[in-house]
Amino acid sequence: MSRTRVPGVLAPWITGLVLFTLLAGGATAYLARPRAVSPVPQSVLDARRESATAAAQAITRSLNGGLSSMAEVATVVDESLRQRNRALLIPFRARIWKSLYVLDQTTRTVIAQVGEPAQPAVLGEPLPKEAGMKIAQVGTTHQIVQYTPVGKPAEAKYLLVGHYDPNRLSDLLTAAGAEGTWLVDRSGAAIVGVGTSKQPPEGFVPPEADPGENAAGSQARQAGDRMDVLAWASLTGRAPANGLGWSVVSAKPVTDVAVATDDSRRRAITAGTTLAALVVVVFAALFLVVQRPIRRLRQVSGEPAAPAPKYGEAGRVAQTFAQARTPKADQTADEELAGRR
Repeated sequence: MSRTRVPGVLAPWITGLVLFTLLAGGATAYLARPRAVSPVPQSVLDARRESATAAAQAITRSLNGGLSSMAEVATVVDESLRQRNRALLIPFRARIWKSLYVLDQTTRTVIAQVGEPAQPAVLGEPLPKEAGMKIAQVGTTHQIVQYTPVGKPAEAKYLLVGHYDPNRLSDLLTAAGAEGTWLVDRSGAAIVGVGTSKQPPEGFVPPEADPGENAAGSQARQAGDRMDVLAWASLTGRAPANGLGWSVVSAKPVTDVAVATDDSRRRAITAGTTLAALVVVVFAALFLVVQRPIRRLRQVSGEPAAPAPKYGEAGRVAQTFAQARTPKADQTADEELAGRR
């Protein structure tokens, strides 16, 4: 007759107790380990990144708005050329452009202008056929050159050109930090900036982003004997500003540095100790609920007079033992009675 080996409960119970105790100890050691914590809270880094992103979005709207205004001016110029054979620019001399002029694309001559002297050479070769903008060196300063065809692009004989003054963007850059914020090109060179320094932090070039995608971020950076928060965000939104590859970069010194203290380690140790204590309590409860009734069942099976469990699965097993023992006792009594006879 084969015997089925039933696995015991004590071995898995001890194994589980040891494993979960080790888990609690490992979690405590991991949480309490010394860590290299950034000296600047993440909330500060996030706030600086969001302010740079907001400034970049405002500049994008401003540049695109200037180009949209130029398209409206081009409509007026086209109508005046048709009716008077003369470009009408006088009403627009007080607009956002330092120089506004109409260029004959065939002869490259300026037929009308207002503001500062025209600089058609900044457009390069060949002349653009569609509306757009670019950064150009005009004298000793950078200017944003905006241009749009007068009339239908495929048939346009003239090109309306405006030199947008980047200093008009200073107020928008100040929103990202008056201490030092710059609009930079793909190479990291400043187009316009606010603050005491004319150039962004040395050696920093903002990550390139695909047209229309936002490349934004922030980091803590040591600058001599002080700590700065450096943030950047590319121009996003509608074309053509989102395809220029320009970014807003800001650097702000940190005056409120929040360094991690021993409180974090103390809380980690407290949490780990609580977890270990909880493991011990749970397994102690399992011992009382499972192991003690099993031991009492073992006593009942060997000693009928031993107190038997009354409740739960162990109680039903004890009743089964009692029922199984009763017929055997009656049979023994009958055999003794028959032997006496």
